[in-house]
Amino acid sequence: MLQDPETGESRLGLQEADVRTAFESLTSILRTGATEDELDQLVRYVIAAVSADILGPGSGGVTKKDHEPWLKEVKSEINWRRWRAYRKMLSKQGRSGRVLERLDTFTDDVLDLAGNPQKPGPWNRRGLIIGDVQSGKTQNYLGLINKAADAGYRLVIILSGNTEYLRRQTHERVDEGFIGRDTRRVGVPKSAVLSKDVHIGVGKIDQEVANATSLTTVLMDYLQATKNNVDVPLPSSSSGPLVFVLKKNKHVLEAVNGWARGKAGNQGKIDLPILLLDDESDYASVNTRGAEDPTAINGAIRNILSRFNRSSYVAITATPFANIFIDYEATGIVDKDGDVIGDVVDDLFPEDYIYPLEAPNNYVGIRAMFGSDDDERPKAVQILTDAQAWIPVKHTKNLKINALPESLLEAVRAFLLVNVILDKRVKSPIRRSMLVNVSRFTNVQDAVGELLTSELDKYKTAIELHALTYAAGSENTLLDKLKVTYEKQFDSKSLPWEKVLAQLHKSVADVRVKVYNSSVDKAETSGDGKAEDEDYQEEVPPRQIAVGGDLLSRGLTLDGLVVSYFHRSVGAADTMMQMARWFGYRDGFQDLCRLWISEKTAADYRFVGAAIQELRDDLAHMRRNNMTPRDFGLAVQQHPESLLITARNKMKDTVQFEKEVNLLGRNLETRKLSANPTVQADNFRHTQTLIKAAIEAGCSPDAQSTRRGYTRFRGVPKELVADLLQGYKAAEDDIFFTGSGLERMIRASQGEHFQTWDVTVMNGPKKREGTDLPELMELVPGRPVFKVSRNLLLRSLKAKDGTLTGSSLWVSGKKTRLAGSDDLRMVLDKDVEAAAIASYGEYIASRPVDPSDTEPATLVPERAFYRNLPQPQLMIYAVTPSHEDGIVVESETGVAPESFAAKNELDDVATDPNTALIALKIALPTSDSEYGSKNGRVKYVLNRVAQKYWMADYEDLL
Repeated sequence: MLQDPETGESRLGLQEADVRTAFESLTSILRTGATEDELDQLVRYVIAAVSADILGPGSGGVTKKDHEPWLKEVKSEINWRRWRAYRKMLSKQGRSGRVLERLDTFTDDVLDLAGNPQKPGPWNRRGLIIGDVQSGKTQNYLGLINKAADAGYRLVIILSGNTEYLRRQTHERVDEGFIGRDTRRVGVPKSAVLSKDVHIGVGKIDQEVANATSLTTVLMDYLQATKNNVDVPLPSSSSGPLVFVLKKNKHVLEAVNGWARGKAGNQGKIDLPILLLDDESDYASVNTRGAEDPTAINGAIRNILSRFNRSSYVAITATPFANIFIDYEATGIVDKDGDVIGDVVDDLFPEDYIYPLEAPNNYVGIRAMFGSDDDERPKAVQILTDAQAWIPVKHTKNLKINALPESLLEAVRAFLLVNVILDKRVKSPIRRSMLVNVSRFTNVQDAVGELLTSELDKYKTAIELHALTYAAGSENTLLDKLKVTYEKQFDSKSLPWEKVLAQLHKSVADVRVKVYNSSVDKAETSGDGKAEDEDYQEEVPPRQIAVGGDLLSRGLTLDGLVVSYFHRSVGAADTMMQMARWFGYRDGFQDLCRLWISEKTAADYRFVGAAIQELRDDLAHMRRNNMTPRDFGLAVQQHPESLLITARNKMKDTVQFEKEVNLLGRNLETRKLSANPTVQADNFRHTQTLIKAAIEAGCSPDAQSTRRGYTRFRGVPKELVADLLQGYKAAEDDIFFTGSGLERMIRASQGEHFQTWDVTVMNGPKKREGTDLPELMELVPGRPVFKVSRNLLLRSLKAKDGTLTGSSLWVSGKKTRLAGSDDLRMVLDKDVEAAAIASYGEYIASRPVDPSDTEPATLVPERAFYRNLPQPQLMIYAVTPSHEDGIVVESETGVAPESFAAKNELDDVATDPNTALIALKIALPTSDSEYGSKNGRVKYVLNRVAQKYWMADYEDLL
């Protein structure tokens, strides 16, 4: 249901109950006899269709201060013929008027930022567009290049990924949406084709726009074109534009650079305006070496741009971490002495603008797929428990695979069943896919593909030969398993098993296994012109189980993806997001989508999703304060344990500080506790000392208390809080509360608001599942405290060589939170809460409402309250295990022997009414000027711009 953030009512005035009532009335009048399942489907489609139209206005981009808007003044003078054809094509394909209006606004905004092609040179512009994985970025940039060509850009280069498969897939879309002709026909004898009409897409709408010239085709990349001696003159001002669709390959880009150098001739520069779109720009385009020796692709892109007097580089990505890390001071390729070599343009830092795109409400992203740490795990997510024993996440190319784990077989059965359900629905996607991504090695992928083919054949045979007799009462093990999977995973009441069984053969007959491999290090083509880097096949099975690794991770679209099986070791947030091909649009069948994934990886996705949202919040903050990408260095959050923000070799231009970055406005929690019972006893004693000292200092428990009955002490001197942190010990691998950095920062803080603290002892429920919970009487004199239940997980610590080096106690299992999402707001006075919501109102109104949110309060993130905190907050949690067997010992990665002994002692502490396991949360206020920024200096990666401005700003707190 789409809700208004203030009232909780439907923003459209349209709720699911209303839609269902309307359909029930209609079916009664028309006597259609529609079943409950058919009504459910119709309601889903109506809600999805309406939601797709609700595109929240973007938070806006940030620009360089010297940018002069130009498009509005000349817009009426431009013949937008290409844009009109493209828009009409999309309309015929079913895009709504609101979607097209939003696309019109986006393309106007970015074209204006990209630069006026009619403006005399020399000039160059560099920008970044941030979208979402699988959110339709191609549709957006095709709209942009159509408008760019109408406005006067004569050459368009599209960098489409690092494999020939992706280049061809992209070229097919460019043929349809920009060129207007099927370039697969180029070089094919007319007698070999059935139709003489080569026009497709926009060319069908208006043949006059199908005049673009392309030196590449779907089947012929640039290197093959040069081998065939294909060349075209530079376009004139009256001819159609020239377009290249290129693979990110050094041989290709160096050849294009040579072509441009030849066209420049003695003039040295080509005066035609060029628009270079770099799709998935965080991959391969970023210089991962020093300025004196840039990577081949980065250097080639910059070389190509340097051949033109007027150039505009537009980077497009869903994971912009690496783009933000580019050294903005790299003004050219330099030698070892720092002298610029040749006439090469600046590096690709988006210094002119950063523009975030907002996905429509029917986009399935991290929140819709994974929920939050406070939510019950969505049914779509199935936790892997047997994959590590089958294929260790760290394995070699020589790994032998002899069988498949039960979890993967369960996923295959789910995919077969989904095909049946979709075939029985009123409307469903024609193409359906299942993804299996378990290894980066091609021979392992091939082995998995062969085993899947064998298992698939077994199920097909059982269905074809035994379904009828099974329905009559005969036994069959494979069909039994299908039935169990159906009843476990799907709603067997709306579609009885008997109907599923009868439909199975027809629905699964065309399911095939297809392995997608790639090798990106080879040259583009062999001597005969055949692509070597993978076996490109135009014909994709309409119902496929797609097995692969890196090729499936970037750019490749799997139509109708409903089931995913993901078991990979990921060490970079940008790579992690690109691997998530299960994000996207699932109108009408999102309820059937399933993802098999480890619990830790699911938690990592939630963490990265929060980091990306914070980055978008930063951009909104930048815009409100008229800041530019160069003025405002973006800090990107690093995972507490092992997940890197981006590959280490992309971070050459950053400096990493531990425990020395400012902690204002950060979510600081002890997610990991010491597994040493003696340390836990000391922590409890230090907490008692703090509370006793606070009372002696005159900080009696707040008479008004808090809305949930928490015990709050106001005006606690900062020295008492620092004393607690000096003695308190978290787990060895807890990055926030290890060492003395946090304690020293509190003691040294000079700000008026940092001199006294609120200290709150959090309370859990008095009962759990009807059972009275023991009261903790020894923490706050005269006040009982009910312990807070958490999924306590004892995990072994591993050194880099894999040896076990002890244990740590994870407070919320493999989730990334200690506190509930509204714990902080519940300890605040109502006037403080109201002020925070009011100040955040502008941001709330500017973003689309997430249909998965059921409470209006969740639309206001916790970080919004930091700005209005009157003083720092310390929240104390006495935790107890929620599992009936006490603390859970993890076994999937091995267990240190001392872990089992520690479990028993820790269980005693956690359940003893006279002591407790103590966990902490700290919230430090942030000022208006810092609102939305991530200034915490613990395990943060700051680029050079951030270093330049932030290091000086917060020295007074160190």
